[in-house]
Amino acid sequence: MKLGAAGLFLILILAAIAGVTTAHWPSARETALQQPGVVIFPQPLSVSPYHFVDQHGDTVTGEDLRGRNLMMFFGYTYCPDICPTTLMDLSRTWKQLPPALQEQWQVVLVSIDPQRDTPDVMAPYMGYFSKDFMALTGNPQSLQTLAAELNAIYQRVDRGEGNGYLMDHSANLAIISKHGEYRGYIEPPHNAARMVPLIEALTQE
Repeated sequence: MKLGAAGLFLILILAAIAGVTTAHWPSARETALQQPGVVIFPQPLSVSPYHFVDQHGDTVTGEDLRGRNLMMFFGYTYCPDICPTTLMDLSRTWKQLPPALQEQWQVVLVSIDPQRDTPDVMAPYMGYFSKDFMALTGNPQSLQTLAAELNAIYQRVDRGEGNGYLMDHSANLAIISKHGEYRGYIEPPHNAARMVPLIEALTQE
């Protein structure tokens, strides 16, 4: 069957439209990274050296954590809501990641309450959510510097004599590259349906 000039022209126009549509259709990775509450910096930011002790009492530095991407957040074991919710969400997320992705990532809780969050307290707390997760505590100076650089906010709130205290704090997950640089952050929610595609997308970068 022969096509006339008009028919050939129509085919070329349709092909061009299809090509433009395909070129501008966002990929699954782009869709994940461009959603509200996900901020990825054009250029990663440097992070100052830091050192803490982990939930097992071992010294951990920023250099020790290089080689894996970090999902880092600031919280404390006495937290009544944000921290257990975040850790439970990340635990469910972790179980849905294939082993190859788990090997490239590390969940890290940095305690904003080192006075109460000793390794003996943090070890069973973290173990409840995942044996693969890490907690860091024990160095107020490193905590202050790291929190400032990763846009984390926290403040002690006294509840009156005999009632102890709470810690108000932000709930973002800071994303640290395997080279130790601050790549951006993810605002709540951190449920598995949202986080699994995000982790896959971030790993591809």
